[in-house]
This record gives sequence, structure tokens and C-alpha cells, in this order.
Amino acid sequence: MNAPLTAFTAFFVAIQLQAFGVPNPRGPVPPVQPQPRPPVKLTPPKTTPPQKSAPPPSVRQTTHSAPIPPRLPTQVETETAPPTPPGEIPPLPPTIVQRYRPAPDQVTLPQLFELLKSRSPRYQAAQAEIEVAESEARAARVLPNPILNFAILYLNSGFNQNGVGTYYANLTFPILIAGQRRMRMKAANAGVEVAKGTVENEYETLAVEARNLFVELQADQARLALLDNVLAELEQLQTLVEARRGAGVQSKYDQVWATIDRSSWRTRRAELAAETDDTAGRLAVLVGDPMWQPEAVGAFKPLGLAPDFERTWPDALRARPDIDLARRQEAFANRNIDMAKREAWPVPSITAGTVVIQNYFSASTSVGITVPIPMFDWGQGLLARARAASKRAQLDKDATVAEARAELARAVRRLGNQRAILDDYERDVSSQFTELRRMSEDAFRSGQVEFRDLADAIKARVELELTHVDLIESVMLAEVAVLAASGRIEATEGF
Repeated sequence: MNAPLTAFTAFFVAIQLQAFGVPNPRGPVPPVQPQPRPPVKLTPPKTTPPQKSAPPPSVRQTTHSAPIPPRLPTQVETETAPPTPPGEIPPLPPTIVQRYRPAPDQVTLPQLFELLKSRSPRYQAAQAEIEVAESEARAARVLPNPILNFAILYLNSGFNQNGVGTYYANLTFPILIAGQRRMRMKAANAGVEVAKGTVENEYETLAVEARNLFVELQADQARLALLDNVLAELEQLQTLVEARRGAGVQSKYDQVWATIDRSSWRTRRAELAAETDDTAGRLAVLVGDPMWQPEAVGAFKPLGLAPDFERTWPDALRARPDIDLARRQEAFANRNIDMAKREAWPVPSITAGTVVIQNYFSASTSVGITVPIPMFDWGQGLLARARAASKRAQLDKDATVAEARAELARAVRRLGNQRAILDDYERDVSSQFTELRRMSEDAFRSGQVEFRDLADAIKARVELELTHVDLIESVMLAEVAVLAASGRIEATEGF
């Protein structure tokens, strides 16, 4: 016992000596005074003529007047970064260009659907639900952790024949005897299917909204093209009026009205261009690119859908994402009922350990089992909640099917009515546009009508052509409603 105590004491004393110091038996140590350094005189360097040969790289330049040589580019920089002319901004690295590629200025309907899948923030946020559900599935596969218990019984006073101390150590293993883990995994997998159905339903909603905006953008572009033709026609008419005014045939009143009419149509064209930009901007919001101003490419005409409700409904019942999601939610609720029944079973725990007694160094082994008694709670609350959720899921599915059936019937009737209106209009009105324009221009050139009559005829004809565009847009939007109600929103041909 003396040797360890002596070593500890010496160690403690050494720490004190190191921290606080002790008097030197030879006397105090005089403090060391720092030697002053001589002042440094800065003299300007002598100018020397430029040398043709550069100094070796091993010689370090110490004077301030010597220029620092420029850093040579590395091999990677010379290969990936092309030389940039002075005064221009260097291009982005290839990695950044590949990470973000701007959307095309001209987009077709299939390209729009691909952009929704690859860039839409709402679609990407919905896809994150799948990862959450998959994490729940991984958590359901995990077994319960064992429990380690360690205790010491120490004698404070009195007499104990077992000795002063008794030590306990045991390990408890919960055993899922009723198949709870398997049912948890099945319920979690059903939850993953619900998450996938939610993503598909969210994409269907985005696709319907995007296709409606695409049709509206096509209609706005058709109206812009029509007004551009009208402005070109009015420009020719204004030139003709000015020429006839110079010849004394046309009055100044007609010349002023020609200028006013053209300015009025130019203003209307500017308003329509603003509406077109707004429609393109709303389409860019869905894609997630605020600076995108797309131009819709494709024929501005109906697909020619002729759906029959009785024939289309069975396919819609299988293809609609909202109905499929309702089925998956019902299956998930039923899995929760099975899991609630298994969770109601008690979970026994097997315990194994040892007991060590200090007296005579004796050791014993203990084995036991712990089972909760379902006297008050046998899972009736969890089971009742699961059954209520299952009933609600079934009612939601029935409501979704009924609404889908009514929506398809309404969309089919609407498409039939809009198509009948368009057919009558094209047969009675739009087929006469070319003849009306030729007759009005010939009558003006021959002097049978005045300028105001020709201007009114042009205005009436343009309004009829704009009405034709509106009717085509109505039919195409009705077709989009039929495609959405039948679960075929990406279809590009009739059925």
C-alpha cells in the first residue's frame, strides 16, 4: 500500500511544482531581457535593365518592386475552360449546364407531360410521400429491442447471511407470438401503395390543369394570328385610302377613320398578347420555371372524340387514378383491421440472467417469463377505430365511383352539345368567310360601298372568325373533360 501512495504523492507534488513553481536553492533566476533588434532601413531598389532570361523558379523574390508571375492554369482548367475573350462573361461549367437545362420555347403536348414529371414542384413534393411510406415499411420490419437489467443489493446495516452485496443481471426478450410483425409489414406495404396512388392522382390533376392551359394557349395564339392578319389587311386598306385621298377620290374623314380603326385593332391585339403571356405564365408555374414563356405547338383542332358512355365507363372505372386511390385506401384500412386484431394479443417477454452473491462468491441463474394480462384493455379501442376507418374508406370509394360516373356522363353530354354547335356554325357561317371578304373588297374597289361600310364589314367578319376560335376552344376543352373523366388525359388521338 505504501508504494502506490508514494507514487501518487510524488505525481501530485510534481503537478503543483509545474503549476506554481518552487524557490530555486541557488537563488532567484534573473529575468531574461530581450535583446533589441537593429532598425531595418528600407532603401529603394536600383533600377536595372530588363533581363531576357527569367530567374530560376527556385530563387525566391524578396523585393517589393519585382512583379509576381501569373499563375499557370492546371491541366484540368485548360481542358474544361476555353479561353474567354476580354470583356465577356465566361460561360458556366459543363456540370452546371447539365444540372439545369432550360425548357424549350416551343413545346408540344407530350413534351409538356414530360416536363410535368421531371420539373413540377408539386409532383416532386407528392413523390416524397412514397419515401415516407417506404420508411414506415422499413420500421415495420424491425424487431423489438431486448431489455438489459442490472441491479445491486447492498447491505447498509444489520446482518445478511448472503453477504454484504448481491448483484443481479438479466436480459429480457419480447416475443411477438401472434404475428404482429408480419401484419405490420403488410399494413405498411399497403400504405406504400396508397402513397403511389396519391402520386398518380396528383399527376392526373396536374395533367388536366396543364392540358386545359395548353388548349387556352393554343386558342390565344390563334386569335393573335387572326388579329395580325387583320392588322395587315387594315394597313393595306389605309394605304389604299391615302392613295385615293391623294387622287381626290377619298375624303379626309375616311383617312382619319382608317387610322383610328387600325389603332383600335392594334390596342386589342396588345390586350390579347398580354392575356397570352398570362396563360403561358400560368403554364410555367405548373412546370416550376417562372422565366419560361412557352409557345404551344400543335394543330388547333378537336381530336374528334365520339365517346359512348356505356362503352367508355368500364374502361374509366379501371383507369381513373382517383378510383384506384380509393381502392388502395380501402385495402389499407382493411389491413389495419388485421393488424389491430394481432396487436390485441399480449406480448410475452422471456427473461434470463444471473445472481451473484458476495458471500462465498456464489452465482445462480434465473429464467422467467412475463405476460401482460388483458384484463381491462384487450385492444378494443384500436380495433374499433380501425373498423370505423375501414367503413369510411368504403364510403369514400363508393362516393368517388358515383361522382366519376356522373362526371363522365356530364362530360359526354357537354362534348356532344359543343360539337353540334360548332358543326352548325362551320356549315352556316365560317364557310362564307372567304366569300364575304372578296365581295366586300370588290364592292369597295368598284365604288359600290363607302370606306365605313368596308370597315364595318371587316369588323363583323373578324368578330365571326373570333367566335369560330371560341367554339373550337370550347370543343377542345370539352374533349379534355372527357379524357379526364375517362382516365386518359395523355391521349392524343380519338377513341
